[in-house]
Amino acid sequence: MRNSLLVFGLSALVLAGCSKESPKPEESAAPAPVTESAAAESAVAMAQPKTETALLSCQSSDTMAVFCGFKNPEDLVLTPDGNWLIVSEMGEFMLDTPGGLSLFNLQSGEREALNIIWPESQAQASGWGDADCAAPDVAAFSPHGIDFLTLADGTHELLVVNHGKRESVEFFTVEKPADSWQLVWQGCALPPGDPFINDVAALNDGGFFVTHMWDKHTDFEKVGEMLTSGQNTGWVWEWQQDQGFTKVAGSDELMPNGITVSKDNSKLFVNIYMGNRTVRIDRASGQIDGHFEVQQPDNITMGPDGSLWVASHKHDPLGQTCAAVEAGPCLLPYEIVRANPQTLETEVILHQDGAPMGYATVGLKVGQKLYMGSAHGDRVTAIDLPADTMDE
Repeated sequence: MRNSLLVFGLSALVLAGCSKESPKPEESAAPAPVTESAAAESAVAMAQPKTETALLSCQSSDTMAVFCGFKNPEDLVLTPDGNWLIVSEMGEFMLDTPGGLSLFNLQSGEREALNIIWPESQAQASGWGDADCAAPDVAAFSPHGIDFLTLADGTHELLVVNHGKRESVEFFTVEKPADSWQLVWQGCALPPGDPFINDVAALNDGGFFVTHMWDKHTDFEKVGEMLTSGQNTGWVWEWQQDQGFTKVAGSDELMPNGITVSKDNSKLFVNIYMGNRTVRIDRASGQIDGHFEVQQPDNITMGPDGSLWVASHKHDPLGQTCAAVEAGPCLLPYEIVRANPQTLETEVILHQDGAPMGYATVGLKVGQKLYMGSAHGDRVTAIDLPADTMDE
């Protein structure tokens, strides 16, 4: 029973991702151990989400617009013209099933295909990524976290975490030869060791950060024991063209998840899913210089004014999953939290517990709207933001 419960709970952790008081920045979070009997009682007693047939018609609510046709839209980024979202449609977590990338037209509210130009051979494109990293198996391509950045020379770059037959970060250029956007594969980078990566943050100098959750081939029971006993399971990698991968000092944590960087690249923000906090790392000193508490933080995005937007899960990570949801949304509760990157003060912008969507893994601010996606479901949703959340 114990092993099955751990696997059961881990499958819900990050489809990404109880509150506990977070420790001081220099201390490591240590949740209270979960005993076998307590975990069993929790799993049986907790209400499990199920397929909600009444929601399959994709109706919006009075306050939330619903846009269907997606498959597990786990992460979102905005195109340079502000008219589309690039959507990471994730395969099933820990199964590494194929997924895809698509476009969401913000004017029409429709999902659109995103053309990807892959190389004709397995050769690595010149000047991008690791020199010995060949193109992925396209049929197995399984995206997770994504990030977009316009580089100093005007090149539009998209970085994609890929689980398809390998753990890699894929480099694409984002181009618009006609009336819509397309991607052109440019290269890739393969983290060392036994990586199980989640989210990526692009750097102005062409490098990136990527979160490593835990060693991928570690026995599930062992990972569960580490997480519930407060043992750090993962860290953050930094990749640079001339140095490859370097472990970020002080980044060992309880399942690092979402990640972003300040616009000047001086500060790194990392969501610690099982530590119930987001930490800020000063790149110059290599020290954690602050944090804010947030329950089970999944993806983190940065608004135009530098504010941080965090998708926070409000369910029991060991007792509740989306496993029984075969179609439509998974209605696990969540919040979208906004944080000030300087003061680290937080504000709950949205608390959602019920239809028309649950289990949000990302919140992305675009103009006066907040768009949300989920790692388990068929829809992207949007709400109008209050006036006091407009960019300053």
